[in-house]
Amino acid sequence: MDVLRRPRLIVFLPAFILGLLSPLMCVALPPLWLAAGACLLVPLLWRRGFIARLLAALLAGAAWALAWHHLALGERLPAEFDQQTVVMQGRIAGLPQPTATGWRFQVADAHEVRSGTALPFMRVHWYGGEPVMQGEYWQFEARLRRPRGMSNPGTFDYEAWLYAQGIGALASIRGGERLDVPLAPGIDGMRGHVRERILLALDSHAGTERLLALIVGDRSVLTREDWLVLQATGTSHLMVISGLHVGLLAAAVFGLITLAGRIGLLRLSFPRLWLAAPLAILAAAIYAALAGFAVPTQRALLMVALVLLARVIYRQPGPWIFWLMALCLVVLFDPAAPLLAGFWLSFMAVGALIFGMAGRLSQQGMWWRWGRAQWVIFLGLWPWLLLWGMPGSLLAPLVNVVAIPWVSLLVVPAALLGTLLELTLGIPWLLWFAAEALNGLFLALQWAANWHVPRYLAFPGWTNWVLGLIGVMALTSPLARLLWLPALACLPVLLAAPQPRPPEGHMWVTVLDVGQGLSVLVQTREHALLYDAGARLSSGFDLGEAVVHPALVTLGVGSLDVMLLSHADNDHAGGAGAIASRMPVGRVIAGQLEDQDPALGAQACRPGEQWEWNGVVFEIIYSAPPPAPANERSCVLRVTAGPHSVLLTGDVGIRGEYQMLSRELGASLLLAPHHGSRTSSSYAFIRAVQPQWVVFSAGHANRFNHPHPNVVARYRELKVEPVYTSRAGAVRFVFGGRGSAHLEWGWRDSARRFWHE
Repeated sequence: MDVLRRPRLIVFLPAFILGLLSPLMCVALPPLWLAAGACLLVPLLWRRGFIARLLAALLAGAAWALAWHHLALGERLPAEFDQQTVVMQGRIAGLPQPTATGWRFQVADAHEVRSGTALPFMRVHWYGGEPVMQGEYWQFEARLRRPRGMSNPGTFDYEAWLYAQGIGALASIRGGERLDVPLAPGIDGMRGHVRERILLALDSHAGTERLLALIVGDRSVLTREDWLVLQATGTSHLMVISGLHVGLLAAAVFGLITLAGRIGLLRLSFPRLWLAAPLAILAAAIYAALAGFAVPTQRALLMVALVLLARVIYRQPGPWIFWLMALCLVVLFDPAAPLLAGFWLSFMAVGALIFGMAGRLSQQGMWWRWGRAQWVIFLGLWPWLLLWGMPGSLLAPLVNVVAIPWVSLLVVPAALLGTLLELTLGIPWLLWFAAEALNGLFLALQWAANWHVPRYLAFPGWTNWVLGLIGVMALTSPLARLLWLPALACLPVLLAAPQPRPPEGHMWVTVLDVGQGLSVLVQTREHALLYDAGARLSSGFDLGEAVVHPALVTLGVGSLDVMLLSHADNDHAGGAGAIASRMPVGRVIAGQLEDQDPALGAQACRPGEQWEWNGVVFEIIYSAPPPAPANERSCVLRVTAGPHSVLLTGDVGIRGEYQMLSRELGASLLLAPHHGSRTSSSYAFIRAVQPQWVVFSAGHANRFNHPHPNVVARYRELKVEPVYTSRAGAVRFVFGGRGSAHLEWGWRDSARRFWHE
């Protein structure tokens, strides 16, 4: 441990960590032989000067991470199994999560039965399936697919999350049979056993589900309403096994053993520290294992172990050494961990505390220190919340002053001790107390949440973000009294996201990637229109909330002048409610009005209605009256900027296409009717429109076979360039008032990294 005392370790560690992080910026991974070459250079550089050693540390980290990523990508589902239905056997891993439509869980140690081919660790959904338990072995009939997600600006990168979780395949289960194989031992079996015992002990007792989140890290038991309350009050961190809880448990065990030795209950022939430190680390490790070793608990466990180890060998390095070593070890063991928001929020929260509380602990009382800690974390995490597109709550500092000690000093100790009593003696009363205490906290949080709605803010750009981070660091530093004025001047730039707009007479048309659905944003210089809002799935996943709204915020749209819903089908109108509840909407126009959500206050789509924004003309040209089928009642919109037009058609079919032929239909960009279904896109209609591009908004490998190959061939035959959201992600077209028109970007290419399909 002499290395802890070397003053230059604090310099070499950041260089090594930077090397570990560097491959994550690559669009495509460099070849593996570069890692081998870097390994050969490291010992040569290390023998030279200080700068050469920094470069050696950087190269060593990059070589290790590069080799790790190559191995991780090699664990993905082989291409020959993509979109194939197979019979496979495997073990249920992790805690199964009930959904509105079935069960979601992970499968490990899987293989294809017919060929015996090993299959990667996978995430599956069993629609209408049977309950499964952690550690069980099953045989499934499943349709496999390689990891893939939607690609839009400002939205959650599902593919990055899958990669960071080590998930190499996705699957939809069609049927299954439990195998008569003993449950697998280990951490998964322990978590499952504890979970079942708690459920059995509390049965229908109120608060049981929430308590599971704190004891075994099962966050799936929290309802959507629970998460909204936690977001609004900035207390989401309390409902997981956090680093704070792990550290408090280790401190409690360490303190109890030390106290027992001092009062004579524990007589040892060696220093008490030698017993207290290992047992505290063991307790922290068991609790972290209950959480599935999530990144925040990894960080806490490593820091606890390093601090106690340093005490055992009578060393006192500074807190930054512990922080850097924990950061280094987490990334060393898992170079994909930085793709998770929890990694950065966890480490930056601790880093902010170390930075903001330095030199102040002995100057003020306990309540001052506790209040300042909340202020430091609240302010210190704002730049990182913006970076990850997460909402911030102004209530967080006030609420956490009470909520953190309530959970950490009352609920968690009672829950853990109650779990121990239940597992050993079958006594559940302490668990009941913990559940009631947690329920009481949630009642208070729900009351507080009614006072404030958390805001989503667009990323302000790297220059503004760095300036804002500098301002935050100045305000939380020991020199805050001297630097507060320039620091406050830096903070507003965090809220000043660049919001480019089209020039007068121009328009931008962005077709979002919402899977099997539709959502199109049309922007002029001062106005914005949203055509359709994506789906709200039966599982409860709302694309309006999770995809469309974050994309609108990132694209600089704070409010909508018009939201036009082509018709009432879920894949077009399902997300409208979530959008209307999150941003001002001036007017809602809808086809198939009687089947729309009454809360939207929509007005009927009226063919012939026309308006102009900034020199751009909007005209509703078609909507079949009832009793026409739902798809034929789609509200068709034509938008014109100078010589260029865009035709947005909803799910209109051939019947509607022929009825529109008498109108002016010419357009540079056509949104393929009904996602490219073979019941639409007739030759006559395509010839009447004469588009340069046609956009197919459809899900990757969707079950409807959209777009149909015959339809794509028809467009190609008529010299129309097809664009697919399933391949390109969100796409933006720019149309100028003087004749310019081009496809500006496809988001999947613009934001591509090596883990993306």
